[in-house]
Amino acid sequence: MNSHRRSTLIAFLVFMFLVPGFAGAAEQLIGHKTSISKYSGVPATGRLFKLIAKAGSSGNPAAFTLPGNPVGTANSVFVQRDGGAIADSLTAGVWKGLGNPVGSKGWKYKNKDAPTGGAVKVLIVKQRVLKVIAKGVGSMPVPVAPNGDISMVIGVDAERYCTAATAPHLKEVDGKLIKAKNQSAPTSCGTSCVIGTDSDGDRLDDCFETNTGIFVSGVDTGTDPLDADTDDDDIRDGDEVLGTTAGLDLPGLGVNPLRQDILIEYDWFDDSLDCAAHSHQPTTATLNMVTTMFANAPTVNPDGSTGINFIHDVGQGGLLNGGNFIADGDGVLVGGVSNAEFQNYKTANFATNRFGYFHYTILPHRYNTSSSSSGQAEIHGDDMIVSLYCAFSDRNVAHTIAHELGHNLFLFHGGNVLCNYKPNYNSIMNYLYQFPGVDNDCTPPGNLVLDYSIGDRITLDENDLDENDGTCGAPDFWDWNGNSTIESSVVFDVNSADDDQELFCGGTLSSLSDFNDWANIRLTGLPSPGAGAGRSTSLVIDCDNPAPAN
Repeated sequence: MNSHRRSTLIAFLVFMFLVPGFAGAAEQLIGHKTSISKYSGVPATGRLFKLIAKAGSSGNPAAFTLPGNPVGTANSVFVQRDGGAIADSLTAGVWKGLGNPVGSKGWKYKNKDAPTGGAVKVLIVKQRVLKVIAKGVGSMPVPVAPNGDISMVIGVDAERYCTAATAPHLKEVDGKLIKAKNQSAPTSCGTSCVIGTDSDGDRLDDCFETNTGIFVSGVDTGTDPLDADTDDDDIRDGDEVLGTTAGLDLPGLGVNPLRQDILIEYDWFDDSLDCAAHSHQPTTATLNMVTTMFANAPTVNPDGSTGINFIHDVGQGGLLNGGNFIADGDGVLVGGVSNAEFQNYKTANFATNRFGYFHYTILPHRYNTSSSSSGQAEIHGDDMIVSLYCAFSDRNVAHTIAHELGHNLFLFHGGNVLCNYKPNYNSIMNYLYQFPGVDNDCTPPGNLVLDYSIGDRITLDENDLDENDGTCGAPDFWDWNGNSTIESSVVFDVNSADDDQELFCGGTLSSLSDFNDWANIRLTGLPSPGAGAGRSTSLVIDCDNPAPAN
């Protein structure tokens, strides 16, 4: 949503719901002569809504009460049916007073650019007639099933004109047309939602959170009015639809309230340490690998899609203007993510309104001055280091970004444990698979696939390994002890590369399990918006897994 539409919606919320007088507006219950709703496409999308009500017919009085001057006051058109609701704050168009003196014969609103700025193209309120025309995609809520009632509330200045079309309708063509005629006035001016109520505190009115799982616009969000974060990505629905109160244009960046999003800003060093002059800026090819990995995630979103939307900022331009080169004097960080140097760079280069929404990554030549570690990250946090010295191939960098981000998402080197090198923990988090990629053919060597585990590998009891079962179960055998014979009971240490087995694995011979990373990642590790720099979780993990040469 562009800034104009966001400001329009915010103004709508402020004036319509908070300005004294609107809530107590005079209600006029009116019948209407005709109303038409048109749809097209598969699935059907509302294209037109038209209503005409006349005084002296359909049970109406001889004249409608005219509103006062609507310019600068809270006005709206709200239409609801079983498929959701639309609302227009009537601010994108122009009001014209009819008669002399101005307004003595009524008022006319016209938005020649509709549906830009709002669905209502024409609204006319006179003593003898009331007319509404809304055009464009989303100009009418799509019916879920035949014979749904349609209610409508028109608010102009201190007047509310309320009408409804009750089923069965005069004519209904599934997915194409609903026509009503000579409808009596409704018994009340209420709708199934109360305008001005925000039950979950996400800055979106309940009437706009239509709970359909389909995002149409800021007044038909498809989100759950009782869940402030419908897609569970730790970004509130209101921030994803309206942008944040601190001015971060999340919708402009491409987030979606019905699909999980992850955002990372990358800053980097250039240097000539250990090899020829080089830059640690992530390449497009690197970032595409990470994007594809998360797009293919088995996560099911409220809109029915799968995967996680990934937004990288390396300073590409436009709203993606955060990532940048850092002119560091020696090309290395003297410490890690909790060290003053990292946090000072973050303060200088990471916009404060991104706290709580973006993860932050620095790519130096090395950290801790001379470490051969490939990276460091907070567990269930937002700060990361990717440090690949001269081994900065696209694949190495992509795999390490995904690995360090996994720590931010509350994953360890053994999934939910620190036990490392488990051949049946089929994840990029595992040192065994960080650079080779995970195994996709049920043989322990990696196959260059960038992925987290889905937890489908069998448990391995190192005191009683059945080599007929390999890591996936029979018939995918594997010769664990390398004696060229497939045996049904073998005692063997399959993760001997882990020097800390006694501490983290329960001994050198233990029972090793896979872990479903994707089902257990937590997107909730970001600090509260506005927390600012200097925040660090109590646990930071070093990834002492040297990268292979380019």
